[in-house]
Amino acid sequence: MRNVVLLVSLICLSAIATAQPKVDFLGPLQGERHGEKGFAYQGMDIYGKYMLSCQNQGAASVYRLSGRKFTRVGQFRLASFHKHNHANVVTFGLEKAAGNDPLPVAYVSQCSKHTVDGRKDVLYAERIAPDFSGSTLVQTIFYDDRNHDFGYALQWVIDREEKMLYGYGNTVNNTDPANRHRIIKFRLPALSEGEQVVLRPEDALENYLIEDVSSCRFNPIGQGLYIHKGRLYMPTGLGKADTPSILYVWNLKNRSMQEVDLSGVTTGEFEDISRSGNYFYIQGQDGLFRLHRKFLLNL
Repeated sequence: MRNVVLLVSLICLSAIATAQPKVDFLGPLQGERHGEKGFAYQGMDIYGKYMLSCQNQGAASVYRLSGRKFTRVGQFRLASFHKHNHANVVTFGLEKAAGNDPLPVAYVSQCSKHTVDGRKDVLYAERIAPDFSGSTLVQTIFYDDRNHDFGYALQWVIDREEKMLYGYGNTVNNTDPANRHRIIKFRLPALSEGEQVVLRPEDALENYLIEDVSSCRFNPIGQGLYIHKGRLYMPTGLGKADTPSILYVWNLKNRSMQEVDLSGVTTGEFEDISRSGNYFYIQGQDGLFRLHRKFLLNL
């Protein structure tokens, strides 16, 4: 999903945010061996005052958020750590594996063109240890893509408010002019359904192409996902002139697209987005950014 290519010209007839939001750069992150090949920042999500930041292969750090400050309180490798686990999206679920856990189970998108144990694009459900020293794999979710709905890679995100699981991805890849972008929706499996869960096409509650239901034509380099109040937030781009940093906001209810130009914020790559209190937080290769929620929610 993140293969680096030129972003094709955007032709979106939906609303475009022309006002520039105020975006604060909060500082660099402290990931494991960041800067070395194979350890780029990828998925991130926030629950309460804690942020789980992941890197390629499944290196992970937990930070405590406090105003403009964030402090690392744990660092480890996920139980699903693997050279082909891209850890492209992190999304917290609804259940806690144990009642005293500070964090609910975290779902990590493998999101790779490569397979792990013969399967690709699996979703790993990880229980983060209460002392943030490690994790345990408690469930693996796999989509039986017998209809070849997705091409290069598939990303997963949870709608916590509606208790739903969404998949998003290319039908081919970013380099192909015929590429389209598919959204598929499932009921979020409970942990009690077992360590291995297979989702089938007939289980889907929704399955459609963005291009079929919207006037928006776009072909971004896909990075993170986050759902809040019926909107799917998708940070994209490499912070370059030909791959600008754009935050796409897809309304899951009325199926319309809005976009926020963040190209002036960073020269690095945006990776994932989440929300805490009055702010949305964006994880990038440069570090952590935040923007006030009222700007995005008023789009």
